[in-house]
Amino acid sequence: MTSKERILAALHGKPADHVPFSPFLAYVWEYFPQDIRDKGPLAFHHRIGADPLWRGAPCSVKTVMPPEIEYRNTEGNGKTEVMIVTPVGALRQAWVRSESGNTSFLVEHPLKTEKDYKVQLWIEENTKMVYDPVPAENHLAGDGREGLSLGMLIPRSKSAFQSLVEHYAGTEELVFALADFPGTVEALWRTMVEKDLEAVRLASQSPYTHFITWEDSSTQNYSPTQYDAYIGSEIGEWCRILSARGKHYVQHACGHVAALVSRMRAHGAFAVESISPPPTGNMTIRDARSAIGSGMGIIGGIEPTTFLSLPEEQLESYVRSVIRDAAGGPFVLANSDSCPPGVTVSKFERVAEIAGSVRP
Repeated sequence: MTSKERILAALHGKPADHVPFSPFLAYVWEYFPQDIRDKGPLAFHHRIGADPLWRGAPCSVKTVMPPEIEYRNTEGNGKTEVMIVTPVGALRQAWVRSESGNTSFLVEHPLKTEKDYKVQLWIEENTKMVYDPVPAENHLAGDGREGLSLGMLIPRSKSAFQSLVEHYAGTEELVFALADFPGTVEALWRTMVEKDLEAVRLASQSPYTHFITWEDSSTQNYSPTQYDAYIGSEIGEWCRILSARGKHYVQHACGHVAALVSRMRAHGAFAVESISPPPTGNMTIRDARSAIGSGMGIIGGIEPTTFLSLPEEQLESYVRSVIRDAAGGPFVLANSDSCPPGVTVSKFERVAEIAGSVRP
C-alpha cells in the first residue's frame, strides 16, 4: 500500500498491510541535524519508513482585514508589543520571546474591558473571507503528493471560543467577562462563529478530503458544559457542512480530554488527533477507545515525555502496548501533539520499524 492508502484504510476502519506511523515533528524538527532539515520533511519520512500525515496543511481560505486597521509594532528586550488601531478604538497585546523554548508567549491579551470586546466585534464584522485554493494546490503538488493532508479548516485555526481563551482574553478574564457583560461577549462569540462557518463552507470546496484545526481541546481551559455550549456546538456545524460534501473533520486534542472525547464523537468529529496518556493528557489510550467505541479514529498514543525519556531498547514493548490499547477501532500511531527536542532520529526509525511489523 502507499502511505496515503495505508492511512486512509486505518482511519476508515478498513484492512491495512500494517499499522501506519505518522510522526508529529513540531519542535523537534528544528533540533535535527542540518543535513536532515535541508532535505525536508518528506525525505525524513522516507528515511525512517514512516507515513506522512500533513497536519494543518495550508488553509484554502484567507482573511481580508478591514482596510481602516493600523498596526503599530514596538520591539525591545525580547518583547514585542502590537497596537491594533481601528476607527472604534484600539487593542494592545504583547509577546515575550523564549530562546530556550524556541517560541514566543502571549503575555498580554488584547481583550481586557467591555469596550475591547466591542472593538474586536467591529473587526470581526468587517473582516472578509476569501477562497484561495492556490496554497493547497501547491502543497498537494509538493510534499503533500504523498501521504494524507489534513487541511487547516479555518483561518483562525481553532474555534471561536478556544480563540477567545487562548488568543484574545485568557481563561480567567474570559470567565469574568462572561459574568460581568455576557451579552457583549456572546455577541462577539456569535459573530466569530458566523465567520468561521463562512470559512468552512468555502474550505469545503478545496481539494482536501480531511481537515483539522489546532483546537487544543482540554478541560484545563474550560468546563465540559462550556465545551458543549460554545465549542461543540460550533464544531458540530463544521462537521455537518463537511459531511454534506463527503469530507471529514479531525479534532486536535492535546490536553485533558477524558470528559470530552465522547462529546467530540457526539458532535461529529471523524477522529481525535494527538490524544495522549498522562502526564501530557489525562486519559489512557485504552480508556479512550472504550469511551468512543469502534466508530471514531484515534491518532496518537505515544506520550511525548515518555518518548523522550524511555531508553531505545524499551521502545518495542511500549509501542506494542500502545497499539494493543488502541485496538478495536480506526488507529494511526503517532507521538502525541509535538515532540520534545532531544528525541533522536533513531527512535523515530525504531518506532516506524515496530509499526511496520504489526498488522491491524
